[in-house]
Amino acid sequence: MTLVLSLLAILALLGLHRICKLQQLSPPPLRMPFIAAVTIPLLTLLGKIVSYGGLPVLVGSLTTAITLLWAFSIIRLLSWAILQLPAELGWWKPTAKILRDLITLAIITTVTLVVIHRDFQVNLVGLAATSAVVTAVLGLAAQETLKNLFAGISLQVDSPFEEGDWIDLGFTRGVVTSLRLMTTRIRVLDGSITVVPNSRITMEGLRRFKPDEPVGQMIDLGLDYGLPPRQAIQLLQRTLQHNRKVLRHPTPKVWVSAFADSSITYRLLTWQRSALELQPLKSDLLEQIWYALHRIDQSIPYPIRDIRTQPSPARLPSRDVNLKQKQRLLASTEIFGHLNENQLITLAQSATCQSFAPGETVVRQKERGDTLYIVVSGMLEVFQATGTNPSSGLPGQRVASLEAADIFGEMALCTGEARSASVICKDECVLLEIERKHLLPLLEEHPEILERMGTIIAGRREQLKAIKENRAESRRLALISRMQRLFRLSGQDLWPK
Repeated sequence: MTLVLSLLAILALLGLHRICKLQQLSPPPLRMPFIAAVTIPLLTLLGKIVSYGGLPVLVGSLTTAITLLWAFSIIRLLSWAILQLPAELGWWKPTAKILRDLITLAIITTVTLVVIHRDFQVNLVGLAATSAVVTAVLGLAAQETLKNLFAGISLQVDSPFEEGDWIDLGFTRGVVTSLRLMTTRIRVLDGSITVVPNSRITMEGLRRFKPDEPVGQMIDLGLDYGLPPRQAIQLLQRTLQHNRKVLRHPTPKVWVSAFADSSITYRLLTWQRSALELQPLKSDLLEQIWYALHRIDQSIPYPIRDIRTQPSPARLPSRDVNLKQKQRLLASTEIFGHLNENQLITLAQSATCQSFAPGETVVRQKERGDTLYIVVSGMLEVFQATGTNPSSGLPGQRVASLEAADIFGEMALCTGEARSASVICKDECVLLEIERKHLLPLLEEHPEILERMGTIIAGRREQLKAIKENRAESRRLALISRMQRLFRLSGQDLWPK
């Protein structure tokens, strides 16, 4: 009879295990029930054999073993059915694994002590008193270990973070690789693993960022009192909008934070996709703001002291470009190459050189502009948005690169049209800026220059149009070729006979 019940129990567990797998649920524990189902019939048979030999002590021991095996199997199954399965079905909040294990261990220990006391008349009171003394001695000797143990249990039950989350503990920050009973392991920015005792985390607190949530950071920056706050806020907002790593939603914000001793403090709130890029994004923004400030003859103010010295001017690469270099650069371009020497000198004196940081957007698609740029040094990339919303923050498809002596922005300067693409610095760049107002004196004195420039720009537009048409024709032929291969047709099959 015992063997039949064991076989039925095994078949029922296997069927339940299969159903849980199909429903993508955690299967029931099989190891302990299988051991009990195989061992109990053998122990029952052995008990019958021993009973004929007149050994009651051995028979009692076998009966106790059978009882404990059944009890352990039922406890494990009940733990799965009550604490784990309903949570996966969404009936209530999941219970931490460490808490499930501790509850199961406590019940098994209690059942074991009760069965041993019942079958062997062991004095559990004296055992408990002795255990209490031993426990007190061990607890005093291992206070830190126990603090970390209970802190680990608390972290797993409360679940303030999970593996894969990015956390900031104040003294270290990184991605959680594992949460254990005694310690939490964090992979920091340099790639090393930092092991932090759990008790320290529970005492000091933390900041957590989920992998799929936007991550924000505050940046405080002091600017000179000579720069009006409205202009400063607009400059900072443009820098945030032109940085590709800054998310458009949630919207980045800039506001005046305080009036400090030597500067007005502005606070920037930015959002990005990954917490791992917090420091690189801050570095990029500060670098681009520095360049943007020096382009309008502003700088980060020095602290006010009793003894004041004149700070040395910033050594921007654009300051090293002299008038002769500007003149030669203008003469090398197609648009201004037909000007005579005096006209080139006049235009070179009006044009200004500006320095731009790596990753900074010089012009933005769909924006209006009245400035033409000539590359003095560095490399830039041209991006063109293919969708209907080029201002969404995505640069679009890379269509070209620009190097020294290349020119861009002439269409917006001469025709008033919106920018047709975005141009972004790949490294530190020096650009020669020519504004519409710089050309007005030259055109008033020599109006024939306008006709020549118009002819050249019209020719360049026709060239660009021809290139686009050639690209469209190439894409059309490539599409037809793919369709021929897909439908297994030859070129002659496309025409009616």
